[in-house]
Amino acid sequence: MGASKETPELVFRGRVGAWYQVVCVAVAVVVAILALQTTLPVLVPILALVVGAAFLVPPALRNRVELYADHLEVFFGWNHVVIPYAHVSGVVQLTGGASQFTGHNCAASTDGLFIEAPEDGDAAVCVTDNDALAAELRRRAGLDASRR
Repeated sequence: MGASKETPELVFRGRVGAWYQVVCVAVAVVVAILALQTTLPVLVPILALVVGAAFLVPPALRNRVELYADHLEVFFGWNHVVIPYAHVSGVVQLTGGASQFTGHNCAASTDGLFIEAPEDGDAAVCVTDNDALAAELRRRAGLDASRR
């Protein structure tokens, strides 16, 4: 099951937290300060801007969860995660504790969801309507709604 060519049934747009916006502003300020330094070559601020943009822009622009008939796909920055609903064992609030460690950290906000899928690697996501995504994932994965 790779990247789908079909149209998703539902799309949940991702969101970024205030802390992420602060990091973006800080990088922009550092680049501006570097650009004002007359002793530095002109390529230094340009390189800082390119590197900062390569890390900060993709998660802000490519940040969504797509639901298909039999699986979900998470797009976050350069990451693309595919998880079949049959592998989802739980959907809970993201707390960031040790039990929620994941290699698929696709959340640029502390208010998100933790999708438990041990076979595919758990995922942390944050969308504009976390409650609706959680309810839909529980429904599609056949999970008891009381398990949160």
